[in-house]
Amino acid sequence: MGKESRSRRKRAQERQDRGSLAGSAAAATASRETGPEQRLARYGVLPIADLPGEVQRFHLRIVNDILAGHEECTRSVAALRATQIWHQHHDGLAASRPSELNFAGTTKHLACTPGCNHCCRSPVGVVAAEAVLIAHFVDRTFSAPDRRALRQRMDARSAALQGGDPLRTYLCPLNADGRCLVYEVRPYNCRVFHSFDADECERFFVAGDRHRGVPIDPVRKQYDRLIAASASVAFQALKLDMRMLDFMAALELALEAGDDRCERLAAGEDLFAGLPTIAPPSSATASTSP
Repeated sequence: MGKESRSRRKRAQERQDRGSLAGSAAAATASRETGPEQRLARYGVLPIADLPGEVQRFHLRIVNDILAGHEECTRSVAALRATQIWHQHHDGLAASRPSELNFAGTTKHLACTPGCNHCCRSPVGVVAAEAVLIAHFVDRTFSAPDRRALRQRMDARSAALQGGDPLRTYLCPLNADGRCLVYEVRPYNCRVFHSFDADECERFFVAGDRHRGVPIDPVRKQYDRLIAASASVAFQALKLDMRMLDFMAALELALEAGDDRCERLAAGEDLFAGLPTIAPPSSATASTSP
């Protein structure tokens, strides 16, 4: 595609985005007039049963926020906004948790820092809206050379895995120079990975020694599961696909879907019909001592 064609495409995307924002503002006014209870009832939400009081309120707040976010955007980007709000609930939880914990009498500090990417060798599952959100981000923010470099890394990884190389020897193609190029919109299953020992992460993810887990925050793990389950309730109410798909396979299809991928997703088209559902990736775990 020539520079002139790319420029026209970019201007058209910018006009569409401005229209989406204008529509979002109008929709937000209407959405604010709907209370949480009315919204949950209108969507026929079936909340998770038998949760303790505070936990139940947290669960319903997540569901309601996702539904409200979906309402506040134009149809083409509503699923992407709902996904971002789901992710934001995790980010808020993670930020509220202590950065040091006691593990069997030893105090450890949260080891996740910029440039640490041991877990970026782990398989990751995504839902359809996450793959489309990341593809949309790549198209809007990556330069043409960056897109070509990403394509080359994706192809090299795919060829190596088909040749029998172990997955742990390959970084995610979206990780370059030690940093995630889509960190702002990374999948939920990337967000939940965390560790209080970088050496243990290297052993687990890079060396492939899975005999013991990685020390993580058990409270955060518990609430991460609740947030994911709450998002599933909301997405089901919105009739959004919550099948777990292989990240790289789904991203490849989302990128190939082209500029109208958001509209096609919003219209209910199954952009990932050819992909099998995968089991949610298991995280490395260990419990803190009281």
